[in-house]
Amino acid sequence: MRFGVIGVGSFGRKRAQAVIESRGQLVAVADTQESRATRVAAELGVLALPPPALLADPRIDAVIVCTPNRDHAAIGLQAVEQHKHVIIEKPLARSSAEAAPLASAARKAGVFVKTGANHRFFPSVQRARQLLLEGAIGEVLHFNGRIGHDGERLAGSWSWDAAMSGGGSMLDNGCHLLDIARWIMGPFVAVTGMRSNVYWRDCGVEDTAAAVYATAAGKMAVISASWRQLSGYLHFEVNGSDGYLTVDGRFDTHGGDRLYWQSRKAGSDIFALDFGHRPQRSYVDELDAFIDAVAAGVTPEPTVEDGIEVLRMVEALYRADGTRERV
Repeated sequence: MRFGVIGVGSFGRKRAQAVIESRGQLVAVADTQESRATRVAAELGVLALPPPALLADPRIDAVIVCTPNRDHAAIGLQAVEQHKHVIIEKPLARSSAEAAPLASAARKAGVFVKTGANHRFFPSVQRARQLLLEGAIGEVLHFNGRIGHDGERLAGSWSWDAAMSGGGSMLDNGCHLLDIARWIMGPFVAVTGMRSNVYWRDCGVEDTAAAVYATAAGKMAVISASWRQLSGYLHFEVNGSDGYLTVDGRFDTHGGDRLYWQSRKAGSDIFALDFGHRPQRSYVDELDAFIDAVAAGVTPEPTVEDGIEVLRMVEALYRADGTRERV
């Protein structure tokens, strides 16, 4: 599969490099800053094209969109109209209403649109998912997670501008945990929670948010996201009827490196796996899974509909914060 990447800032550059390391082929990159596209293209040995030319190029089968959030849905739609498959870096858009046309357009064009979700491809998260599917801890009853970083790399950037980003820490990095919680527990129907600015006081969106989501059966997921979290990037615990499992990321790495689980079915032992020694390949593994799914005619996950549901979860939290009521 031949790829083009639109938007080659820090994350777009990572995505472009991941294509090269995957089973795909990187054909071209594009950016509104022509000099940046030219520089990255030279570094990677590919073409630098204007965004419209990349979208129309018949040599490209799939487009990865890594622009600021404001442009995600619009560029995604343009790619779909050119009959390209699309991966859109999370979040899918600034709002569920903005993202909704992507689903119908993709069905009409006969192409796939996937939400970027490389955290699903952390080895610890993959193994945790496997254990849950095997019933290692019985029926899943509760999810508790936190995700965040120090916020320094975002200070004063477009991420602080609500018109550009659509939201703050819960939309930016919290969406990863929302996706994982849905992946594990299924859909949620209600939320209560709050958001605030406790450190980046001049920020136009929240730097901290916390929410309690509930399924129709009353099972809960407690999730917090922060742009001033210094004690580690990703942590979540899943409790079941027969045990628990925990994914824990060290403070000096980007990802959930360690997995612990205990099950009454296996006695009193606590099992532990440390994936910290492995190179970070989540973007590459995600791309290879996308390529395999498209080749098999299977919708790549998380789907465009999954991405829209995560946006609805964030929007519901924002409404709950505004009304101080359960939404």
